[in-house]
Amino acid sequence: MLGAVKFSVSADTSASSEEIIDVLSQWKNLPQFWHGMREISETRGGMFKVRFAFPGEGKMSYFCDQESMYCTENYHSGPFTGFKRIEISQFRDGSRITVKWDIHLSMKFVIFKRLMTRHFQQGTENALSRIIQEAESRIKVSQ
Repeated sequence: MLGAVKFSVSADTSASSEEIIDVLSQWKNLPQFWHGMREISETRGGMFKVRFAFPGEGKMSYFCDQESMYCTENYHSGPFTGFKRIEISQFRDGSRITVKWDIHLSMKFVIFKRLMTRHFQQGTENALSRIIQEAESRIKVSQ
């Protein structure tokens, strides 16, 4: 598809999957980790209005399943539609966080697809670093 963007990025941490999902489950904190998201506010019916760092606003739903260890942002309208899913898996000495993007850019952004894909990948790597830093700092505080 012309505007389809699909990729995944993973990172490992010494934090437990429970600590990671606890960090991610608070929708109000999403802009702290995802700097492409300037503001998020809850609207009706479990929907959220998002103002992005680049020109644009969108509507999304957000769901975290603490039992299955994943969070999903479903983008219903805006500069892109589709989803970003964060999956957390526990291993012996920590956790792996994997972010999967599967979105479709709106027509006005299709010409920038390659640039935007690189930008989203770098932003995802940076967000994972911030999420890990926050989760690992909670380990140190609780010790």
